[in-house]
Amino acid sequence: MVLKVNNLSKSFNGQNVFEDISFSAAAGEIVCIRGKSGEGKTTLLRCINNLEFPDRGSIEINSLYLYKEENGQVKHASKSELQSIHQEIGLVFQNFNLFPHMNVMENLIEAPVFLKKMSSDKAKERALELLEQLELEGKEHSYPYQLSGGQKQRVAIARACMLNPSILCFDEPTSALDESTRGQISKIIRKLSSQGMAIIIVTHDNAFVNEIAEKIITLSEGKITIETTRRP
Repeated sequence: MVLKVNNLSKSFNGQNVFEDISFSAAAGEIVCIRGKSGEGKTTLLRCINNLEFPDRGSIEINSLYLYKEENGQVKHASKSELQSIHQEIGLVFQNFNLFPHMNVMENLIEAPVFLKKMSSDKAKERALELLEQLELEGKEHSYPYQLSGGQKQRVAIARACMLNPSILCFDEPTSALDESTRGQISKIIRKLSSQGMAIIIVTHDNAFVNEIAEKIITLSEGKITIETTRRP
């Protein structure tokens, strides 16, 4: 398994968001986390991506612990471990979070070059490969305001894929897309999955879940139920 979540709990101001959640994701598996608004779906995704700190439990990514509970305390990964973990997981935000003052190419190469994981030339080469795969050829010099919603979504996916992560997470990927663009995103997600990438999707779009999920995690009142489906 590339992702293991064990007995994870999170609260805000003494109010439980979720409690003792456990699930896993294998390489190439598409896992959808669904539930009503306010059930903690995005908070769970943020914990997996080291944007929120859980109260209890552990998260393991490719045998490295992001969080681990020891003697009743949650221990965070060391700085060197975090550097490795961050290369293994990517996140596509609901609102894309592209830098408006940067063109597409600059958005894609910013993190790899800043983190000194790639030279500028290597990063540009990788970016062009991804843009071609996502049918965005010729858009490398465009700015976010010049792109459609679906194009912004694909640029955000390309940016999250720059370091070739083992896990790619999506927060409400279909919320602002029309039916045609939704189909494009579904196709892209299946392609990434077929290449061995574990996909974690948080969504309230039940039709999308039924179309694409191989494992469905339903979050309700702080607890989860897990359903395995046939491969789409």
